[in-house]
Amino acid sequence: MKKLLLFLLLPMAFNAQVVGTWKLANQAAAMGVGPSQGSMQWWSNGVGDLTTRACMFDDSITFNANGTMMHYMDGQTWLEGWQGANPDACGTPVAPHNGSNPATYAYDGTNNTLSVYGLGAHMGLAKVINGSEINNPLNAADTITYLTGLSNGGNTLTLDINVGANWWRFIYNRTQLIPVANYNVTFRVDMAQYGGNTANGVFVNGSFNGWCGACNPMTNTTGTIWEVTLPLAPSAIEYKFTVDGWNDQENFTGTEACIDPINDGFYNRYHVVAGDIALAPVCFNSCDICTNDITFRVNMNDYVNGGGSTALGVFLNGTFNGWCGSCTPMSDIDMDGVWEVVAPIAAGNIEYKFTVDGWNVSEQFVGGETCTITNGGFTNRAGTVTTDSTLAVVCWESCVDCPAGIDVLNENGIVIAPNPATTALNVSAKSEIQSVAIYDVNGRLVQSVAVNGASASLNVSGMNHGLYLVSVTTNKGVYTKRVIVE
Repeated sequence: MKKLLLFLLLPMAFNAQVVGTWKLANQAAAMGVGPSQGSMQWWSNGVGDLTTRACMFDDSITFNANGTMMHYMDGQTWLEGWQGANPDACGTPVAPHNGSNPATYAYDGTNNTLSVYGLGAHMGLAKVINGSEINNPLNAADTITYLTGLSNGGNTLTLDINVGANWWRFIYNRTQLIPVANYNVTFRVDMAQYGGNTANGVFVNGSFNGWCGACNPMTNTTGTIWEVTLPLAPSAIEYKFTVDGWNDQENFTGTEACIDPINDGFYNRYHVVAGDIALAPVCFNSCDICTNDITFRVNMNDYVNGGGSTALGVFLNGTFNGWCGSCTPMSDIDMDGVWEVVAPIAAGNIEYKFTVDGWNVSEQFVGGETCTITNGGFTNRAGTVTTDSTLAVVCWESCVDCPAGIDVLNENGIVIAPNPATTALNVSAKSEIQSVAIYDVNGRLVQSVAVNGASASLNVSGMNHGLYLVSVTTNKGVYTKRVIVE
């Protein structure tokens, strides 16, 4: 009987850790989606969503001690197209995701999972269930299990759930906080641009440790990043990073954004401890991350010759600027058709692509190109940043530069059809064609034929589906056009 009683008490003890009322954290990135657990690379809510989606951020979920769960939406929540909203907007909750059905829950503190039971019971977005995102209220699940993490002394609940190729994350905070003695604060500093020797260690010194010198050593975790996690009481702290105890230290002028607001003649970093936090890595003696100047260059001649226009600008978009659209414009100062920009980027792996007119036109890849990577159905250019560098010129939608000598005016009346092509590609001109060559997007020659006539037909039935460059050589020069093989 004692064993059975213990078995019954364990789930109740675990549930006690989450008993209470929770709401989505009132912050940017309270929810988001990405290719891996914890990643919000593809989308996360911004500060503006706290207003536009206020009807969702004021929803509350209460876990009662008896194992029941209540989802309170106050008559309004965020609705999406699959729930009948057009466009997505606040509206009356749609059954069964309206909290009207009885619901229960079970929290497993050993395996760090939270399961909710009851048709339509959910956390975060209603469409997100294990293994997929539903597109009809009739497909609602009656059980959903989330991977969990409790932090801030049990006041923050982080939920992760896999929906196939994507992972969603939802962050909740208690509406009534549990008093906490100490919070875990992780300090991180990037020594990449420090000119001295770190052989004798990097340290964090502050008001919380009496500026003790070498009592809080940091660990070189990844590359040039050093970090340490310390339990600190809620308070405002001042600190700085030092080398070899106190033999070298950061020196600020007092005008930096991260410096303490107290005008006492000492210029130190400043932070208010109010919860578990991993502070963003900063460059030694700077408020910002260490960056490398990377020069990106794209040849738009082929794009323009194919009928495109760069009149509204060419832009660089990537993981390093939040795929922002038009925030990183490129320029073509010498008007040679090659656009470039120098972007400050932190060391690490990046994904990016070139776009025209903000996000109105973007490069499209088929996947498998030598310069691209495919994550979650998105194919982008990829690279690794390690130091200042100038990248090779590439043609729009290609891993290599555009073929030289493109006949801009197509004076010879060259016609390449059909496009897309399936079995045969026909080429004709007003005068003699010397040769026709087909290249893949990596610049590799796929096939070439000598013509010596006004027309030619090439067999493309055995070629892989995708984008190719077809170059036609005449006595007037070379004309190149993009062709899709299906």
